[in-house]
Amino acid sequence: MKKLILILSLITSAILSKSQIGVGEWRDHLPFTFSELITESSTKIYVASENGIFSYNKQDKNVEKLTKVNLLSDVGISSIRYSEENQVLAVGYSNGNLDLIYGNETFNLSDIKREMISGSKVINDILFINEYAYLSCGFGIVVVNVDKREIKDTYYIGNLGSLIQVNQTVIDETYLYAATNEGIYVADYTNPNLSDYSNWQRITAIPNYTSSFNSIYVSGGDILVNQADGSFNDVIYSNLDGSWDIFNNEFESIRKIKESGSSIVIVTDKSLLKYNSSFIFQDSIGKSTINFFDPYDMIESTNGTYYIADHGQGLIIHSSNNTEIVLPNAPYFPNAYSVESDNNRVLVTAGALTPNWNNFFLNGAVFSFENERWKSIVDFSAADYVSVKIDPYNSNHFYIGAWGKGVFEYRDDVLEENYQSDNSTLRSIIEGENLYRIKGLDFDDNNNLWVTNSEVENPVSVKQSGCSGIDCWYSFNFDEKISNIIVGDIIVTQSDHKWVMLPLGGGLFVFDDNGTLENENDDLTKKFSIVDENGKVISNNVYSFAEDLDGNIWVGTDQGIVVYYVPENVFESSLFYAQRIVLTIGEVTQYLLNSETITSIAVDGANRKWLGTQSSGVYLVSEDGTEEINHFTEDNSPLLSDKINDVGINHETGEVFFATDKGLISYRGSATMGSDEFRDVYVYPNPVRENYDGDVTIRGLVSDVNVKITDISGNIVYETTAEGGQATWDGKNFSGQRVSTGVYLVFCSNDDGSKTYVTKLLFIK
Repeated sequence: MKKLILILSLITSAILSKSQIGVGEWRDHLPFTFSELITESSTKIYVASENGIFSYNKQDKNVEKLTKVNLLSDVGISSIRYSEENQVLAVGYSNGNLDLIYGNETFNLSDIKREMISGSKVINDILFINEYAYLSCGFGIVVVNVDKREIKDTYYIGNLGSLIQVNQTVIDETYLYAATNEGIYVADYTNPNLSDYSNWQRITAIPNYTSSFNSIYVSGGDILVNQADGSFNDVIYSNLDGSWDIFNNEFESIRKIKESGSSIVIVTDKSLLKYNSSFIFQDSIGKSTINFFDPYDMIESTNGTYYIADHGQGLIIHSSNNTEIVLPNAPYFPNAYSVESDNNRVLVTAGALTPNWNNFFLNGAVFSFENERWKSIVDFSAADYVSVKIDPYNSNHFYIGAWGKGVFEYRDDVLEENYQSDNSTLRSIIEGENLYRIKGLDFDDNNNLWVTNSEVENPVSVKQSGCSGIDCWYSFNFDEKISNIIVGDIIVTQSDHKWVMLPLGGGLFVFDDNGTLENENDDLTKKFSIVDENGKVISNNVYSFAEDLDGNIWVGTDQGIVVYYVPENVFESSLFYAQRIVLTIGEVTQYLLNSETITSIAVDGANRKWLGTQSSGVYLVSEDGTEEINHFTEDNSPLLSDKINDVGINHETGEVFFATDKGLISYRGSATMGSDEFRDVYVYPNPVRENYDGDVTIRGLVSDVNVKITDISGNIVYETTAEGGQATWDGKNFSGQRVSTGVYLVFCSNDDGSKTYVTKLLFIK
């Protein structure tokens, strides 16, 4: 059966690009594919998806992103509106947060977010009236003075002043209308006391007047309202001559009723329907005009060009003779679950698992980041890609572990094979069903691929390198020590031992095949709890593990971090115990992150550990874990969420990728993976311009070399030790002053001076 696989390398006429980021800088990798909101200024179109906004310049077609990395304070966008009169872009969020963006300045108004309100705080819509922004919220209407940048008033308009979800507000002459989940309410706008619920009246003449209404249009006494029942059987009612009638009930789902010049446009889940001012049908745009059309919002320009926020194609610009798609380069889906990087290529999977290790049934997708561009590979016949491993000898060759349909092998981004029971030793949890639960993938030094296969009799399989066919596969039973249970990740250590994670309280399992895949008689195996030196169980709820550059095994549990410092002795001692790292902060002594659940561990080129947590963001700790270097959260950094699914590092550049439950974002760390020789050493930027205030980076170094920077006369202005294969310099001398304009020499040397390298850079003050 032929698979439907979509490969997307989205390139439009309006792509923004940034080749690299500096050390200490962030960048998001959020898709704008599923756009839902649109607004415009005199020069720009603003298009929003849940996690970000991009602007499209109507003159030069330039595209810019507005995300948490630069101008936004949050994620979860629920409304946007630009006010030309006030020169402000208002951005509302599902948690009640509000950003007021004036050019390149953002003022965050978090009063609603911080307010103790039961129920929803979502900002569904924004209406500007002079200097006031009327926010349609999950509990009522909030009025914001955008000149004073403060909340002026709050209207609770439900029965007896109760909380009611307001979906949209509009104004017509002197009346303010509110479309709510419990009908259409109206009030005299000139009334100075609209905070008194008694001044709001529900319109009872509308059929089914207590229903939920999501959109309203009012002009010159004419009214259209959409009754949204949530089952795709919406009904638009109209009051055009003093009485209420059904305007049209042939639609399935109505998303917006929009005024467009002198016309009215109804946005449905399938099309745009245009009516003139007399409400006579004029034209439509649908799937026959635009492939895969799924409009959510629109703006029509004076020249008849439609700007459409499309749920699947970003921004569609449509005119009578042309259709253009504008979409910043990014992964196709917002989901990010696991991250793998090798040879300057980053792969991210879009699957997911529930806390009990059941399926989420997300589309099978893997995103590739290479040469500063994203490519999305989507297999609509598969689901829940939860792990990925790049062939260490060929970065164009990789394997995917799917929680449901086995192992997928890709070469040059093309699916080459799907391994199941007919062509491998992998087994389904139910014979005859397509339920192959694969999580762990890793290569050994012989380039054999090791795979964990959950809830079957033989839970570990290996595919030999360099051959094809079912005879290349072996599976292991281990005397049923870990048969028919959930098994998680697998790592092959420097001593060629295979460590297997047993989630949901199972602890750890280690085995050594002694280099004889076909002979299980000489295998060594051990299943054990994570205990301290006294034999007391620390925790068997294992969420992550990693081997550091010294061969130590770091294990993440729901009680923080433990370390096995001599892991090769796992089979030699009956009491094989883990050690906890002790931190002393002031007079307080505690174990490292002992109250945190560690969901991911990544080791950078300086042997430092990046620790992702379930609810507290990301920690960067020193090589031995006794020093906290950074702690990034969604409150103190652009990090999208404090819930981290995985952390992956591009060791060529030092860029650290954080897969969160709200998308993918990255941070340029100061360490890269060093080597035994100097390789392609270069300084960035070079020259250093007078307006550059970031760090200067020296890359391609031998691990941990000493770096001295001197002026042309040989005077040392700075000295440091490389972190792995990279060193940084802030451009200042030992006195903390920015150095003068001139040529500077960079001397790099290892401890015994046997390996040296000299380069130079131009510095402009």
